[in-house]
Amino acid sequence: MQPLDTRSLRNVLGCYATGVAILTTRSAAGENIGVTINSFSSVSLDPPLILFSLLNSAVNLTHFQQAAAFNVNILSHQQESLSNMFARPSTANWEEVAFTAAENGCALLDGSLAQMECSTHQELDGGDHRIFLGRVQRFHLKSDADPLLFYRGRYGTYMRDPWNPPGSRAKHEYVAADPRVMGWG
Repeated sequence: MQPLDTRSLRNVLGCYATGVAILTTRSAAGENIGVTINSFSSVSLDPPLILFSLLNSAVNLTHFQQAAAFNVNILSHQQESLSNMFARPSTANWEEVAFTAAENGCALLDGSLAQMECSTHQELDGGDHRIFLGRVQRFHLKSDADPLLFYRGRYGTYMRDPWNPPGSRAKHEYVAADPRVMGWG
């Protein structure tokens, strides 16, 4: 069997649109740490678990491995520049970032769609990445703005149904958590 062409595999995986989030934590010295991710997923509602992964060579990996807590800031489509800033953590200037410190000490970024304050639950081997499970301690739904999406290596957002304005729901539309919708994990 021939080895997979990793660039082609990356192109295939890029066909799955994802949201964009910024993880925040604190270093052992008390500094704010942040990194942009799109490798975020819900895992369980009971207990409330989420997961994300970081490249083994990520500059901030050690900070997340040593942290007892972190926050997930789910970005709105208006936060593309913030995403870019934290995509290269060495360019992140915390003096230019509007945030508040959460109860766990980690940053909650202003303008985020939603935020989760998490405790580190487990770390796993994930090949060239480390997989982190976090237990959600608190969460905040902050905005009904459109999300920042990542698809085929580019940012984007989604188009709403023009017949159903934001905040309304068509009679036939179900939410993913609705038990009548079969097939949702």
